[in-house]
This record gives sequence, C-alpha cells and structure tokens, in this order.
Amino acid sequence: MLRIDINSSRELQATVLAIRQSERTIQAEIRKQTRGSILPEWQKGIREHASTRLEHRVLADTARVTVSNQNVTLKAGGLQRKLSGGGRAVELYAPTEFGTDREHRSTYSATSRQGRRYDVTRRTRRQFRPLNRRGYAVYPTAADLIPRFASLWVQTTVRTMHEIFERR
Repeated sequence: MLRIDINSSRELQATVLAIRQSERTIQAEIRKQTRGSILPEWQKGIREHASTRLEHRVLADTARVTVSNQNVTLKAGGLQRKLSGGGRAVELYAPTEFGTDREHRSTYSATSRQGRRYDVTRRTRRQFRPLNRRGYAVYPTAADLIPRFASLWVQTTVRTMHEIFERR
C-alpha cells in the first residue's frame, strides 16, 4: 500500500489542520471539490496503465476516491457487484493487478454421455498476466499520481477556503 506521511510535509500538516479547524460547511465543500478534481485523474491514470480488457473492467471501471478531513483514499477493484462474466471485481482484483501462476492446473470430475466418470484437467488462470509484485495498473498509477494529488489537495483546500471567504 502506498501512503503519504503528512509529518514529512509542513504544507500537508497545515492543510489537515486548516480543514479540521474550519466550519462543517467549509469542510464539506473542500471534500466535494477535492473529490471532483482527483477522481477523473485517478480513473484516467488507471485506464492508461491498464492494457487488457479484464484490467479495464475490474480495475479502471471500479476506480473510486474517498475524501475525509484527514486523508484522500484511492480505491480500485473493491466493488461487490457482478461483472458481465459473473465474477466480482473484489474477487478478481488481486490476480488482475498482480498476476498469478498461469500454469496452475485445476482438476475436476465429469461424466460422459455413457455414464462413465473421468477427470478433466484445465489451466484455469490463463487469462491473467504473470506474477508481478509491483502491480500492473493501480500501483504504478498511484506511484505516479500521489505526489500530484497531495499538491492538488493543498491547492484545492486553499482555493476553496479563499472562494468561501470572498463570498462572505
């Protein structure tokens, strides 16, 4: 998991402190503006890194952003709804993002038309990419965009507070 330590940045510390000490309506507006500016970039970044149709369906189409007063959380692949093939994004996230052992064999029993039972062996993980601990779409996107999102969060907070105080 990739995280930003706000203790290493005075700007991020000031941002969190300013958000916490502002009124609830201002906090809600900052969260709304931050989410609106980060979500399209997050989805676009994952779409650029995703190369297979499965990655687009499981990772890019399920990309979400949640914003609180303390942090911004980037998510992908966490939805419970079924995809067109019947699988769920939350179940397919790990093998889609990090790959899997493509040579894994699965054996099950089948029955012929004559009633005889026999074993069938299949490679059931061929649709996934080979193992990659660094990830294929979400983690490279997060590594590229987190510094930009931190800067954007600070800028959005300052701009939103300025606009609200100008209206008053």
